[in-house]
Amino acid sequence: MKKLLIATTALVGTASVVAADNANINFGGYGRFGILYEEDRAGGTEEDTRIESRFRLNIDASTETDGGIRFAARVRVEANENANNSANAASFSGARFQVSSGGLRVRVGNISGVTDAANVVNYFGFEPGLVGQTGQYANSGVSLPAFSSTGAGNNGINVLYEMGDFKVMASYTDDHTDNLGGAGATAFGDSFEIGASYTFSAWTLGAVYGEFEDAGSDVSEDWIVATLSGTIGIADVSFLVSDFEGDDDAVFGASASFPVGAATSILASFSDGGDDANDTSYGLGFRHSLGGGVRLDGMVGSNAAGNTIADLGVRFDF
Repeated sequence: MKKLLIATTALVGTASVVAADNANINFGGYGRFGILYEEDRAGGTEEDTRIESRFRLNIDASTETDGGIRFAARVRVEANENANNSANAASFSGARFQVSSGGLRVRVGNISGVTDAANVVNYFGFEPGLVGQTGQYANSGVSLPAFSSTGAGNNGINVLYEMGDFKVMASYTDDHTDNLGGAGATAFGDSFEIGASYTFSAWTLGAVYGEFEDAGSDVSEDWIVATLSGTIGIADVSFLVSDFEGDDDAVFGASASFPVGAATSILASFSDGGDDANDTSYGLGFRHSLGGGVRLDGMVGSNAAGNTIADLGVRFDF
Protein backbone atom coordinates (compact mmCIF):
# COMPACT_ATOMS: atom_id res chain seq x y z
CA MET A 1 0.00 0.00 0.00
CA LYS A 2 2.84 2.36 0.84
CA LYS A 3 4.54 1.63 -2.48
CA LEU A 4 1.24 2.22 -4.29
CA LEU A 5 0.82 5.57 -2.55
CA ILE A 6 4.35 6.63 -3.51
CA ALA A 7 3.81 5.54 -7.12
CA THR A 8 0.48 7.37 -7.32
CA THR A 9 2.01 10.56 -5.88
CA ALA A 10 4.83 10.39 -8.43
CA LEU A 11 2.36 9.89 -11.29
CA VAL A 12 0.24 12.86 -10.21
CA GLY A 13 3.37 15.00 -9.92
CA THR A 14 4.47 13.97 -13.41
CA ALA A 15 1.04 14.78 -14.85
CA SER A 16 1.22 18.26 -13.31
CA VAL A 17 4.57 18.88 -15.01
CA VAL A 18 3.13 17.80 -18.36
CA ALA A 19 0.12 20.08 -17.91
CA ALA A 20 2.39 22.99 -17.01
CA ASP A 21 4.49 22.37 -20.13
CA ASN A 22 1.39 22.63 -22.34
CA ALA A 23 -0.10 25.64 -20.57
CA ASN A 24 0.48 29.36 -21.20
CA ILE A 25 -0.46 32.47 -19.27
CA ASN A 26 0.01 35.77 -21.11
CA PHE A 27 -0.47 39.39 -20.11
CA GLY A 28 -0.99 42.20 -22.60
CA GLY A 29 -2.99 45.31 -23.29
CA TYR A 30 -2.57 49.06 -23.57
CA GLY A 31 -2.74 52.37 -21.76
CA ARG A 32 -3.85 55.74 -23.07
CA PHE A 33 -4.26 59.24 -21.71
CA GLY A 34 -4.99 62.67 -23.12
CA ILE A 35 -7.64 65.37 -23.53
CA LEU A 36 -11.18 64.75 -24.80
CA TYR A 37 -13.61 67.46 -25.97
CA GLU A 38 -17.28 67.38 -26.97
CA GLU A 39 -19.36 70.52 -27.42
CA ASP A 40 -22.45 70.52 -25.15
CA ARG A 41 -21.71 67.01 -23.90
CA ALA A 42 -24.88 65.27 -22.63
CA GLY A 43 -26.89 68.48 -22.80
CA GLY A 44 -24.40 70.37 -20.65
CA THR A 45 -24.71 68.11 -17.59
CA GLU A 46 -21.17 66.76 -17.97
CA GLU A 47 -17.74 68.25 -18.63
CA ASP A 48 -17.20 69.39 -22.23
CA THR A 49 -13.45 69.00 -21.82
CA ARG A 50 -12.03 66.27 -19.60
CA ILE A 51 -9.04 64.07 -19.08
CA GLU A 52 -9.32 60.82 -21.02
CA SER A 53 -7.56 57.75 -19.68
CA ARG A 54 -7.75 53.98 -19.92
CA PHE A 55 -5.68 51.11 -18.58
CA ARG A 56 -6.52 47.69 -20.07
CA LEU A 57 -4.83 44.44 -19.10
CA ASN A 58 -5.85 41.16 -20.74
CA ILE A 59 -5.05 37.99 -18.81
CA ASP A 60 -5.07 35.02 -21.20
CA ALA A 61 -4.61 31.42 -20.15
CA SER A 62 -4.47 28.47 -22.55
CA THR A 63 -3.51 24.84 -22.85
CA GLU A 64 -3.64 22.20 -25.58
CA THR A 65 -4.60 18.55 -25.52
CA ASP A 66 -2.44 15.82 -27.01
CA GLY A 67 -4.89 15.76 -29.91
CA GLY A 68 -4.27 19.44 -30.71
CA ILE A 69 -7.50 20.91 -29.28
CA ARG A 70 -6.79 24.29 -27.71
CA PHE A 71 -8.64 25.51 -24.60
CA ALA A 72 -8.35 29.12 -23.50
CA ALA A 73 -9.89 31.73 -21.21
CA ARG A 74 -9.64 35.49 -20.78
CA VAL A 75 -10.43 37.98 -18.05
CA ARG A 76 -9.71 41.70 -18.34
CA VAL A 77 -8.74 44.36 -15.83
CA GLU A 78 -9.71 47.87 -16.91
CA ALA A 79 -9.84 51.38 -15.46
CA ASN A 80 -11.42 54.39 -17.18
CA GLU A 81 -12.07 57.93 -16.03
CA ASN A 82 -15.69 58.93 -15.44
CA ALA A 83 -17.62 61.22 -17.77
CA ASN A 84 -17.67 63.93 -15.05
CA ASN A 85 -13.84 63.98 -15.06
CA SER A 86 -13.48 62.02 -11.82
CA ALA A 87 -11.14 59.06 -11.43
CA ASN A 88 -12.36 55.47 -11.36
CA ALA A 89 -10.89 52.26 -9.94
CA ALA A 90 -9.99 49.28 -12.09
CA SER A 91 -12.50 46.43 -12.36
CA PHE A 92 -12.34 42.80 -13.45
CA SER A 93 -14.45 41.56 -16.33
CA GLY A 94 -16.43 38.37 -16.49
CA ALA A 95 -14.61 35.38 -17.97
CA ARG A 96 -14.66 34.32 -21.61
CA PHE A 97 -13.88 30.69 -22.45
CA GLN A 98 -12.75 29.26 -25.78
CA VAL A 99 -12.12 25.92 -27.47
CA SER A 100 -10.65 25.72 -30.98
CA SER A 101 -9.38 23.16 -33.44
CA GLY A 102 -8.49 23.67 -37.07
CA GLY A 103 -10.84 26.26 -38.55
CA LEU A 104 -13.45 25.97 -35.80
CA ARG A 105 -13.57 28.23 -32.74
CA VAL A 106 -16.24 28.32 -30.02
CA ARG A 107 -16.45 30.98 -27.30
CA VAL A 108 -18.83 31.05 -24.32
CA GLY A 109 -19.45 33.37 -21.38
CA ASN A 110 -18.60 37.07 -21.64
CA ILE A 111 -18.62 37.21 -25.44
CA SER A 112 -19.17 39.65 -28.28
CA GLY A 113 -21.88 39.16 -30.88
CA VAL A 114 -20.97 38.70 -34.54
CA THR A 115 -21.14 42.40 -35.46
CA ASP A 116 -18.98 43.62 -32.58
CA ALA A 117 -16.47 40.75 -32.90
CA ALA A 118 -15.39 42.10 -36.32
CA ASN A 119 -14.43 38.67 -37.66
CA VAL A 120 -16.77 38.80 -40.67
CA VAL A 121 -17.70 42.51 -40.93
CA ASN A 122 -15.41 45.50 -40.45
CA TYR A 123 -18.11 47.39 -38.51
CA PHE A 124 -15.81 49.90 -36.80
CA GLY A 125 -13.56 50.57 -39.79
CA PHE A 126 -10.84 53.17 -39.24
CA GLU A 127 -11.65 55.38 -36.25
CA PRO A 128 -9.66 58.64 -36.13
CA GLY A 129 -8.35 59.91 -32.82
CA LEU A 130 -7.37 58.63 -29.42
CA VAL A 131 -10.80 57.36 -28.37
CA GLY A 132 -12.80 56.79 -31.55
CA GLN A 133 -15.57 59.32 -30.87
CA THR A 134 -16.89 58.90 -34.39
CA GLY A 135 -16.54 56.34 -37.14
CA GLN A 136 -18.25 54.90 -40.19
CA TYR A 137 -20.84 53.24 -37.88
CA ALA A 138 -21.52 56.38 -35.78
CA ASN A 139 -25.07 57.11 -37.03
CA SER A 140 -26.25 53.52 -36.66
CA GLY A 141 -28.77 52.74 -33.94
CA VAL A 142 -27.56 49.16 -33.63
CA SER A 143 -26.75 48.33 -29.99
CA LEU A 144 -24.26 45.50 -30.08
CA PRO A 145 -23.85 42.60 -27.69
CA ALA A 146 -20.20 43.08 -26.72
CA PHE A 147 -17.50 41.78 -24.40
CA SER A 148 -17.80 43.70 -21.12
CA SER A 149 -14.43 45.05 -20.00
CA THR A 150 -15.54 46.05 -16.50
CA GLY A 151 -18.53 43.84 -15.69
CA ALA A 152 -19.91 40.32 -15.82
CA GLY A 153 -20.96 40.72 -19.45
CA ASN A 154 -23.25 38.58 -21.53
CA ASN A 155 -23.83 34.91 -20.93
CA GLY A 156 -23.65 33.78 -24.52
CA ILE A 157 -21.97 31.70 -27.20
CA ASN A 158 -20.39 32.52 -30.55
CA VAL A 159 -19.10 30.08 -33.14
CA LEU A 160 -16.64 30.92 -35.93
CA TYR A 161 -15.64 28.64 -38.81
CA GLU A 162 -12.93 29.56 -41.31
CA MET A 163 -12.20 27.73 -44.55
CA GLY A 164 -9.68 29.47 -46.79
CA ASP A 165 -11.08 32.87 -47.79
CA PHE A 166 -14.54 32.10 -46.43
CA LYS A 167 -15.76 32.70 -42.86
CA VAL A 168 -19.12 32.09 -41.21
CA MET A 169 -20.05 33.07 -37.66
CA ALA A 170 -23.12 32.91 -35.40
CA SER A 171 -23.79 34.16 -31.86
CA TYR A 172 -26.49 34.03 -29.20
CA THR A 173 -26.60 36.07 -25.99
CA ASP A 174 -29.04 35.96 -23.10
CA ASP A 175 -30.14 39.37 -21.74
CA HIS A 176 -27.38 41.74 -22.85
CA THR A 177 -26.61 45.42 -22.49
CA ASP A 178 -25.34 47.54 -25.34
CA ASN A 179 -21.68 48.41 -25.80
CA LEU A 180 -22.07 51.97 -24.52
CA GLY A 181 -21.69 50.79 -20.92
CA GLY A 182 -22.08 52.88 -17.78
CA ALA A 183 -25.17 54.94 -17.02
CA GLY A 184 -26.05 55.14 -20.71
CA ALA A 185 -26.30 51.37 -21.17
CA THR A 186 -29.55 49.90 -22.48
CA ALA A 187 -30.74 46.44 -21.47
CA PHE A 188 -32.08 43.97 -24.04
CA GLY A 189 -33.45 40.46 -23.98
CA ASP A 190 -32.13 37.57 -26.04
CA SER A 191 -30.15 38.38 -29.20
CA PHE A 192 -29.08 36.33 -32.20
CA GLU A 193 -26.66 37.14 -35.04
CA ILE A 194 -25.37 35.25 -38.07
CA GLY A 195 -22.91 36.46 -40.70
CA ALA A 196 -20.40 35.47 -43.34
CA SER A 197 -17.53 37.00 -45.31
CA TYR A 198 -15.45 36.22 -48.39
CA THR A 199 -12.04 37.63 -49.34
CA PHE A 200 -11.16 38.08 -53.01
CA SER A 201 -8.33 40.01 -54.68
CA ALA A 202 -7.40 41.74 -51.37
CA TRP A 203 -11.01 42.84 -50.76
CA THR A 204 -13.29 41.43 -48.07
CA LEU A 205 -17.08 41.52 -48.35
CA GLY A 206 -19.05 40.67 -45.19
CA ALA A 207 -22.65 40.77 -44.01
CA VAL A 208 -24.46 40.15 -40.71
CA TYR A 209 -28.10 39.71 -39.81
CA GLY A 210 -29.07 40.23 -36.17
CA GLU A 211 -32.13 40.55 -33.99
CA PHE A 212 -32.91 41.15 -30.31
CA GLU A 213 -35.89 41.37 -27.99
CA ASP A 214 -36.52 44.37 -25.76
CA ALA A 215 -36.01 43.45 -22.10
CA GLY A 216 -39.25 42.51 -20.37
CA SER A 217 -41.31 42.29 -23.57
CA ASP A 218 -41.78 40.21 -26.69
CA VAL A 219 -41.08 43.14 -29.02
CA SER A 220 -38.15 42.36 -31.31
CA GLU A 221 -36.10 44.43 -33.74
CA ASP A 222 -33.57 43.36 -36.32
CA TRP A 223 -30.68 44.78 -38.31
CA ILE A 224 -28.47 44.09 -41.30
CA VAL A 225 -24.87 45.27 -41.61
CA ALA A 226 -22.70 44.89 -44.72
CA THR A 227 -19.09 46.07 -45.15
CA LEU A 228 -16.54 46.08 -47.95
CA SER A 229 -12.88 46.58 -47.01
CA GLY A 230 -9.72 46.68 -49.09
CA THR A 231 -7.04 48.90 -50.58
CA ILE A 232 -7.17 51.71 -53.11
CA GLY A 233 -3.66 52.85 -54.05
CA ILE A 234 -1.80 53.45 -50.78
CA ALA A 235 -5.01 53.85 -48.73
CA ASP A 236 -6.79 51.18 -46.70
CA VAL A 237 -10.53 51.80 -47.00
CA SER A 238 -13.80 50.47 -45.59
CA PHE A 239 -17.42 51.03 -46.63
CA LEU A 240 -20.50 50.27 -44.52
CA VAL A 241 -24.25 49.99 -45.05
CA SER A 242 -26.51 49.20 -42.08
CA ASP A 243 -30.28 49.02 -41.77
CA PHE A 244 -31.65 48.92 -38.22
CA GLU A 245 -35.40 48.51 -37.68
CA GLY A 246 -35.34 51.19 -34.98
CA ASP A 247 -33.82 53.81 -37.32
CA ASP A 248 -35.74 55.94 -39.82
CA ASP A 249 -33.22 55.46 -42.62
CA ALA A 250 -30.36 53.20 -43.61
CA VAL A 251 -26.85 54.31 -42.61
CA PHE A 252 -24.06 54.78 -45.13
CA GLY A 253 -20.50 55.10 -43.86
CA ALA A 254 -16.92 55.10 -45.05
CA SER A 255 -13.49 55.37 -43.48
CA ALA A 256 -9.88 55.29 -44.59
CA SER A 257 -6.27 55.29 -43.40
CA PHE A 258 -3.39 56.35 -45.60
CA PRO A 259 0.30 56.91 -44.82
CA VAL A 260 1.96 60.30 -45.23
CA GLY A 261 5.39 59.17 -44.09
CA ALA A 262 7.24 56.30 -42.50
CA ALA A 263 5.67 56.88 -39.08
CA THR A 264 2.49 58.91 -39.72
CA SER A 265 -0.96 58.07 -41.07
CA ILE A 266 -4.06 60.17 -41.71
CA LEU A 267 -7.43 58.65 -40.76
CA ALA A 268 -10.86 59.86 -41.84
CA SER A 269 -14.44 58.68 -41.28
CA PHE A 270 -17.93 59.60 -42.46
CA SER A 271 -21.41 58.40 -41.42
CA ASP A 272 -24.83 59.53 -42.64
CA GLY A 273 -28.44 58.42 -42.07
CA GLY A 274 -30.03 56.54 -39.19
CA ASP A 275 -32.49 58.50 -37.11
CA ASP A 276 -34.02 61.59 -38.76
CA ALA A 277 -32.62 63.73 -35.92
CA ASN A 278 -29.05 62.71 -36.74
CA ASP A 279 -26.60 65.08 -38.38
CA THR A 280 -23.92 63.74 -40.69
CA SER A 281 -20.97 62.71 -38.53
CA TYR A 282 -17.35 62.89 -39.62
CA GLY A 283 -13.83 62.94 -38.26
CA LEU A 284 -10.30 63.66 -39.46
CA GLY A 285 -7.29 62.61 -37.45
CA PHE A 286 -3.70 61.44 -37.40
CA ARG A 287 -1.63 58.63 -35.90
CA HIS A 288 2.11 59.09 -35.37
CA SER A 289 4.34 56.28 -34.15
CA LEU A 290 6.96 57.20 -31.56
CA GLY A 291 8.45 53.69 -31.60
CA GLY A 292 8.40 51.01 -28.95
CA GLY A 293 4.63 50.51 -29.27
CA VAL A 294 3.93 54.17 -28.41
CA ARG A 295 1.93 56.46 -30.66
CA LEU A 296 0.39 59.95 -30.65
CA ASP A 297 -3.28 60.16 -31.73
CA GLY A 298 -5.53 63.15 -32.38
CA MET A 299 -8.65 64.18 -34.27
CA VAL A 300 -11.32 66.83 -34.88
CA GLY A 301 -14.82 66.33 -36.23
CA SER A 302 -18.56 66.42 -35.59
CA ASN A 303 -20.82 63.71 -34.15
CA ALA A 304 -24.40 62.64 -34.98
CA ALA A 305 -25.74 65.22 -32.48
CA GLY A 306 -24.06 67.99 -34.49
CA ASN A 307 -21.53 68.70 -31.74
CA THR A 308 -17.89 69.52 -32.44
CA ILE A 309 -15.56 66.85 -31.05
CA ALA A 310 -11.79 66.56 -30.65
CA ASP A 311 -9.17 64.61 -28.75
CA LEU A 312 -5.40 64.39 -28.41
CA GLY A 313 -3.25 61.97 -26.47
CA VAL A 314 -0.81 59.08 -26.26
CA ARG A 315 -1.40 55.34 -26.46
CA PHE A 316 1.18 52.69 -25.56
CA ASP A 317 0.78 48.95 -26.12
CA PHE A 318 2.40 46.35 -23.91
